[in-house]
Amino acid sequence: MKNRKLRKALPFFVSAIACALAISLTQSSVLGKVSGECSNCHTMHNSQDGTPVVRKGTGAAWSSDDGQITGGSVQDSPTGRLLVTDCIGCHSSATEDTIITLGDNKIPIVFNTNGYPSEALAAGNFYQVAQGAQYDGYGHNVYGISAIDSKLLQAPGGGNQCGGYNSSCHYTLAAPPNGENWYRGGCQGCHYNVFHHEDNNNYRFLNSHKGDMAYVEGVEDEFWEQPSHGGHNSYKGVIRDSDQHTLMSTQSISSYCGGCHRYFHQNDSITDGSVWLRHPTDIALPTDGEYAVYDPATNYNMEAPVAWVNPETPVREEAVVMCLSCHRVHGSEHPDILRWDYDNMIAGNGGDYADTGCFVCHTSKD
Repeated sequence: MKNRKLRKALPFFVSAIACALAISLTQSSVLGKVSGECSNCHTMHNSQDGTPVVRKGTGAAWSSDDGQITGGSVQDSPTGRLLVTDCIGCHSSATEDTIITLGDNKIPIVFNTNGYPSEALAAGNFYQVAQGAQYDGYGHNVYGISAIDSKLLQAPGGGNQCGGYNSSCHYTLAAPPNGENWYRGGCQGCHYNVFHHEDNNNYRFLNSHKGDMAYVEGVEDEFWEQPSHGGHNSYKGVIRDSDQHTLMSTQSISSYCGGCHRYFHQNDSITDGSVWLRHPTDIALPTDGEYAVYDPATNYNMEAPVAWVNPETPVREEAVVMCLSCHRVHGSEHPDILRWDYDNMIAGNGGDYADTGCFVCHTSKD
């Protein structure tokens, strides 16, 4: 007889969670496939001993590694694909843990409901941005986690990708699934097509409705950059030689970000031809001057990660500055989803912050 706890457990992976913690299938396809009992993820009739099984909503989260959750509410209505929760419920935890183990499977946690975790994974954590409008700048506002941004009416640097649509993914990820966001919205606004029983060859399920070539390449760390394990992801980047750097032609992580934050990525928006107007992305990290001190090929620094022309075989000359060199994707402890406290980046007086943050690359400025 099956263990009742497992029958009522939330699923391992049910849908993608937004700005980056679904599994890379490009290099580690074995991590992208779900194994174990079907009842860990699915319910045939949303009924067990006369009680509904589906549980989701505010506060739904794993309570430990034993397949139990707390919070949320039991749902009388079934959920699509016979799932017993949604992507947020599956990738949330009421504990400090950021990896939940269920059988042979590891579940990456991107939303710890009881506080920002000390072991936040690669894309950070949604905890801060879920605390109310005063924290809108600390993360992406995602449907089911936080309301639409109270100050920004569209993604900063957006460039009106979808014309007059004001609830498309390019405007906000906090709108519910609807015709303007291809009935995705929320998590699947970024993690567009999720495969948990087969491979789709896309890094973290980061793809889009633009076609087969509109996806991100990369190599996923087995533990999603959990600090205590010491590993890191390898992201795809390109070195600009023109402004025709779309996701379809590059498969770079910064091109993907540029789908919503367009003006922060296009050549004519970040330079006037000779002087930087905005911090550049998809350019080579120089190998001379102040930049020569930082060699991410031999001493990768998680405070200033880089992308690579070839993520499988990274070499110093092909290190690329990317959006994630400065920002988290899901959420951060700092404003503007930055990896560090920008107020403490004081040129000429690094003090306790020397060799950190901006100064990892700009080594002569502190």
